[in-house]
Amino acid sequence: MESRATMFCLLNSLDVNRGGMTKAALLQANLFAELGYETYILTFNFNPRYNTIIQQLIKQGKIDKRIKLLNMFESLSLTNRSTLQQKEIETIKRIEEFNAVLDKRAGFNAYRAYENGLYTTYINYDKENKVSFLDYFNEQRYRTKREEYDEYGYLRKVAYMDFELNKPRQKIYFDDKGQAYLSVWSNPKNGKTNRVNHFNSNGALLSVHTNELDLKIKWVESIIKDYDYPVLVCDARTSDPVMMNVKLEKAIKIWRLHSNHVKPPYNVDGEIGVKIAPTLEAIDELDVALLLTESQKVDLEERFGKKDNIRVIPHYMKDFAFSSFKKADNLAVIISRFSTLKRIDHSIKAFKKVVNRIPKAKLEIWGLGNEEPNLRKLIKELDLQNHVFLKGYTNDPGKLYQKALFSVVTSKSEGFSLGILESMSNGSPMISYDINYGPRDLIINEETGFIIENGNIDQLSEKMIWMFENKKAALNMGKNAVKDMKERFNEQQYIDKWVDTIETAVKNKKAKLGVYAYK
Repeated sequence: MESRATMFCLLNSLDVNRGGMTKAALLQANLFAELGYETYILTFNFNPRYNTIIQQLIKQGKIDKRIKLLNMFESLSLTNRSTLQQKEIETIKRIEEFNAVLDKRAGFNAYRAYENGLYTTYINYDKENKVSFLDYFNEQRYRTKREEYDEYGYLRKVAYMDFELNKPRQKIYFDDKGQAYLSVWSNPKNGKTNRVNHFNSNGALLSVHTNELDLKIKWVESIIKDYDYPVLVCDARTSDPVMMNVKLEKAIKIWRLHSNHVKPPYNVDGEIGVKIAPTLEAIDELDVALLLTESQKVDLEERFGKKDNIRVIPHYMKDFAFSSFKKADNLAVIISRFSTLKRIDHSIKAFKKVVNRIPKAKLEIWGLGNEEPNLRKLIKELDLQNHVFLKGYTNDPGKLYQKALFSVVTSKSEGFSLGILESMSNGSPMISYDINYGPRDLIINEETGFIIENGNIDQLSEKMIWMFENKKAALNMGKNAVKDMKERFNEQQYIDKWVDTIETAVKNKKAKLGVYAYK
């Protein structure tokens, strides 16, 4: 590989059960590592269980072992978790010795502790029955502070509360030895940070920042400064301000948009999204602005003019289904986040009409999200408990799509819809609302699926019924879909586009800096 680019993927956070943007960003980082680029993932959130999350992601094969993972809080604390041993939490020890009364909170793995009748402590446990945080209360039942612990029982953070507003005024972060390495002052009325103090391991004040963004920028610059051509790839909108404000001249900035760029109701000429607008307004400062579809590129260039730095690299599939897999009888599958954006309720309402026509029809809906209670309520109201099933999170979407006769997307908006790609790559044709962006770039209408009027539940139910009543044609659609996805969204085309994007960006940066020969 000609250039000495080093890839730095910026994400605000990582967690185990995530799809969408996070899933795509990890696949992207893994590919960089496979291609021989030295690759980092930089995250900025505080999570005392960060180490456990990383180990689970590696175990599940979601993160290549060659990738270096750095978290700002872990890095600043100089934590070495490989040397940690389980330790006892003093407050828990005191409560046990005092024989405090513990009152379990219904529906939570948590207890209220009463010491001689006085409510003093709220104890919260994680799924492994390890203490995750302790809340402390004074005699007036005001919460005074919250302590957060890692999985080994080490205190990692204390938040001191404003009594009236019950919001943090000051947060202190601790290393393995109990020494504070950060203190953050914030306004409890709006949550905004107004001072960040950074200490060394001896407690001496190293630096003071007016906000957390400044700390993040300085941390990133300290990581990338010794590399010849650090390439920052930002997939998360919360991390855009960090990348855009990195001052290192040799840094190459690649911005990747995973969503629609306009606000609801997502009209093409609508107002630009709040988190997206600042970067689009400064688009000429980017080395590359990456989009997922040609349709979005056309719409953006109509508003902002032709830009040499706008490119399109769609998602890809590494593996495609064979034609020999067996479909379950009368089964449709949806894999999605349970949010109002996804409008899963439309599919449930449409399925009521489907069941009236095809009594044996079944719909499995896989995912997680805050809309789950509402979806369960709707299923019950429509008397669909024997036909529509909420199945939880899955780590193997391909297997589920392969057994389904078809799948459905009813989102208000998408950036691409990884679900459409995964479904059709696994032989499950798609019924999708005609939305921006993705369906028109992925689905060949009436050949690999159906694109229907946005929000038309009656039309949605009609196409579902058609799929169930014309199984042979639906299966043929699935085969066509696999063939089409394999031709247009395979790994090699993704590799070729990314390598060209990186090499071109490095070449342009060298020309800009007046570097015409490799060191």
